[in-house]
Amino acid sequence: MTHFTSEQISTNTLASNESPFVEINGLLFYKEECKTPQFLNSSFATTLFGEAVVVDHFVMLFSNSTTLTDYARALVEYGAQIIEGPGQWPQDFCPNQDPLPDDLSIYFLSTLMPSGGIIGLGAPHAPNDQLARLLQERGLNAAHHVALRVNNIDMAAEVWRRKGFIPLSATPQNDGCLCQWFLSNQAGQIVELICRQCEGNATLSCQNSKGLRLSEGER
Repeated sequence: MTHFTSEQISTNTLASNESPFVEINGLLFYKEECKTPQFLNSSFATTLFGEAVVVDHFVMLFSNSTTLTDYARALVEYGAQIIEGPGQWPQDFCPNQDPLPDDLSIYFLSTLMPSGGIIGLGAPHAPNDQLARLLQERGLNAAHHVALRVNNIDMAAEVWRRKGFIPLSATPQNDGCLCQWFLSNQAGQIVELICRQCEGNATLSCQNSKGLRLSEGER
């Protein structure tokens, strides 16, 4: 198991005007000084793995729902609006959906930033669940995934395949409004491709998110 320290992250930082992330051995980590509402609000057009991208939503991780809520409060004070949650997914979001393995549940909310970008916040719902293990391995600055806004998800997938990212499912998850696909490199870093086919700011749909989380669990 590899654990990345704050010293490793700080010594590998990129220019702050390029990206809120540092890339270490194929993984993405938030730079501590860039985890402010002000910085992230202006960082939705950036560069990842050498590719110019438009970020649909960032996903930030917290050790528990209390620290998550504290950060959400800071986002709201900055001018963000909560658009999903807070609550435990999928139980509080999709009550009529067949249950997922408990290991894959998360505490989640998302906010719409003044710039129009979205920040999702996630925390483990139980000790030693999948998200807790990820935090133990990579630390609180780990990027669970970054969702990239694309117009053609198949063409975008080909671009990321050439960078060593392999789809985690045979086809994208598509509920008619959101078309989403998780891809992962050998290090285990997930990049989400998202094509919005309807108006709205949702990052989760009951149909799509179940497929995404299950594909992630099968890595």
